[in-house]
Amino acid sequence: MKPAEIAASYFASGRVMQIATLHEGQPRANTVFFVASSDNKFVYWMSEPRRRHSEDIEKDSRVGGAIAIKLDQPVAGLQFIGTARVLTDLDEIKDVATKYNQKYDGVANDFYERYVDGQSLHRIYKLTINDLELFDEVNFPGGNTI
Repeated sequence: MKPAEIAASYFASGRVMQIATLHEGQPRANTVFFVASSDNKFVYWMSEPRRRHSEDIEKDSRVGGAIAIKLDQPVAGLQFIGTARVLTDLDEIKDVATKYNQKYDGVANDFYERYVDGQSLHRIYKLTINDLELFDEVNFPGGNTI
């Protein structure tokens, strides 16, 4: 498989990611559930705007992320940096909610309807990946790729 195909499979199989935001000039890491676009360009997660990482994104949209796939030796995972924002496009929100339901057993079952009705506390955040690193000692023992 090509590196981009491996990365797509890791985005699909990963369950949680670490995101790092800037809080008062210092990095801060948080764990979130996520879904990704099939082209490896975007990662999405749900959060309440009152969460510290959400507030941090309002002040500085730069975000880093990491997804561990294989935790024992040799390791495999993804690391990336980009910019994040609150998603507002209703079609994209509906698509992301559907992907969440598929990946996490219906956890966002009525999210879209509640969002449209203004009843949801959560928003969907979209991270546009500017730099993606496949850290995969299984398929690429000599180093990183992508």
